[in-house]
Amino acid sequence: ETPWRPAGDDSADGLNLYPEARPLRLTEALSRHYRVDPGQLLVTRGSSEAIDLLIRCFCRPNEDQVIICPPTFGMYEVYAQLQGATIAQVPLDTEQGYTLDLPAIEAVITAQTKLLFVCSPNNPTGNIIPTGQIDAVCRMMNGKGIVIVDAAYVEFAESDPTRELLDRHANIAILRTLSKAQGL
Repeated sequence: ETPWRPAGDDSADGLNLYPEARPLRLTEALSRHYRVDPGQLLVTRGSSEAIDLLIRCFCRPNEDQVIICPPTFGMYEVYAQLQGATIAQVPLDTEQGYTLDLPAIEAVITAQTKLLFVCSPNNPTGNIIPTGQIDAVCRMMNGKGIVIVDAAYVEFAESDPTRELLDRHANIAILRTLSKAQGL
């Protein structure tokens, strides 16, 4: 959200504010834009709300684990802490250009691991996590938990693999936002 309307906004409520809680027309428009079924979408008030909901839905306090790969978006850790989820931090491999450390991730996955967050393009480093690495963590987590791919900045990348990833894996959720590319 922004306090100012964008240029050319003649709408009654203003396009600078988040929409209603379950906006049917917006969901239908986004399903056409992203080429997915409307049933595959959950429209939230920003990615942070989606992150919070995912952790609340899949993680039991003091029982379940979330894996994050710093340096990355700080809200994954904040919402996991608020929910009481255990946090396993597996730093990105700086020697390989801030990619995932697949052996280290595999080593921390337990029966309590419910979510693994991958930010691509990553915030704050800006690097893209190779699609093959995302495929690999989806396979590692298959039958155990969900891989959350935060694609908030994908409009600034040369390619967008999120649709392909969604088609290939049943244990993946893709976060998208209108506030980055569209908020400019």
